[in-house]
Amino acid sequence: MRQFMAEVWWSSLTAAGHGHLDMLDPTERARLESLERPADRGRFLVGAVLLRVAVASHAGIAPTDVSIDRTCNECGAPHGAPRVMNPGMAAPWVSVSHSGVLVVVALSTMGPVGVDVQRIADLNDPAAAAGWVRREALFKARSGGPAAGGSVCELQAPLAGYAAAAALPARDDRDFVVLSWP
Repeated sequence: MRQFMAEVWWSSLTAAGHGHLDMLDPTERARLESLERPADRGRFLVGAVLLRVAVASHAGIAPTDVSIDRTCNECGAPHGAPRVMNPGMAAPWVSVSHSGVLVVVALSTMGPVGVDVQRIADLNDPAAAAGWVRREALFKARSGGPAAGGSVCELQAPLAGYAAAAALPARDDRDFVVLSWP
């Protein structure tokens, strides 16, 4: 198992493939099938698979062996923030976001993490994009549990026209690793 403070993994809709459906559990497949728009299905598929790939890389297990719980804390439906639930594993805190063609996953072994990406053209106020993603990332991190220090930092999205940020329990942006998949 790799030791790290935090990782940020990027992917895009171009990674979506029918072969990836086998990586999803029955709850994720049902959620995927419930989505009407093809782009929404693609973003969900890539997000779910990227989360499994990132956690599997950290834990040294197969992506299909990663157990994800998405139970909503408010209503009990399976659309909540993902949590890694593998028994016997020191599970990392995780966060997933997607917008346009980009998908991003953040993992942390040091405490709650939040990540957000937003296609700037989709915002009512494009000039406020940086502040928006910072607030969203911080909200997600705080929803994951008590935040202990850390920082909110801007992320360099792999495509122009996107704003992204991560709320990490790291001291600064040198304490996390950025990866891409595939």
